Amino acid sequence: MNILMLMETFSVVVETGSFTAAAEKLGLSKSFVSKQVSLLEQDLGARLLYRTTRKLSLSEEGSQFYNHCQLIMQEAESARAELLDSHSSPKGKIRMTLPQSLIISGLGVILIQFQQRYPDIELEVIASGRVEDLVKSGIDLAIRVGQLEDSSLMSKRLADCRFQVMAAPQYLERFGEPVQPADLLNHNCLIYGDSKVNKGWPFRSPNGDLMTVKAKGNLISNDGHLIIDSMLNGLGIGFGPSFLFARYIAEGKLKPLLEDYSSPPTAISALYPMNRNLPRRVRILIDYLADHLRSSDKE
Repeated sequence: MNILMLMETFSVVVETGSFTAAAEKLGLSKSFVSKQVSLLEQDLGARLLYRTTRKLSLSEEGSQFYNHCQLIMQEAESARAELLDSHSSPKGKIRMTLPQSLIISGLGVILIQFQQRYPDIELEVIASGRVEDLVKSGIDLAIRVGQLEDSSLMSKRLADCRFQVMAAPQYLERFGEPVQPADLLNHNCLIYGDSKVNKGWPFRSPNGDLMTVKAKGNLISNDGHLIIDSMLNGLGIGFGPSFLFARYIAEGKLKPLLEDYSSPPTAISALYPMNRNLPRRVRILIDYLADHLRSSDKE
């Protein structure tokens, strides 16, 4: 007895609504299809279908079993498609979302390099750090920085980072340097509005105590370029992930502040819907990002 064949026959009967229609779709005789379903019921020791002269209807057990059949059939078809796909160049569309801060700090360049290597993969990139319902929004992949909250999503850690307080030397010459986090209340802070930490900048004291400071200032924006440019022009103090500032620190254009109060390390993560059948093209992109982000982190 081939249980997978019996399950497929049963599923087609349910989907077509009759033995006759199922037989036509499968290219089998009506009597053979009916016998297959009967054999399945005997094997399971349960009635799956109620039969009348006019229609078929699922029993409670039949409805539960049909749901399992659907999952198994989908898994089998996905395995088949993946194997066929593995022999060809990856292609198709990936709809992804990530914070603008990641794009301007170097990940945008990595995505360009990815497309040069995989020209048949189409990327739709949504620059946003807002929390999205990935399934409802039709998003295949989200890149996020910081603590993950949605347990209904699968995740992969791509790289580590820290949040840092920064200011340009010319700002510090005019207004002085904060010595402890509370001093930020006396400074003009530039708030990146597309970040979860804009409600309170997190810190960890030298003795390990966690604290937050509700920073305030004369600029709030969800445009990362505007925040960075304002910092570089000495307009205020900014707060963001370390990868965003590395270039400017090396050039002497920004100076790290409150290093003894650095916030706990966090992660750059890839999030995707809880689906065992993750498309190969999405898996390739996730692995590509992980390899290149870790390489750049070591440089």
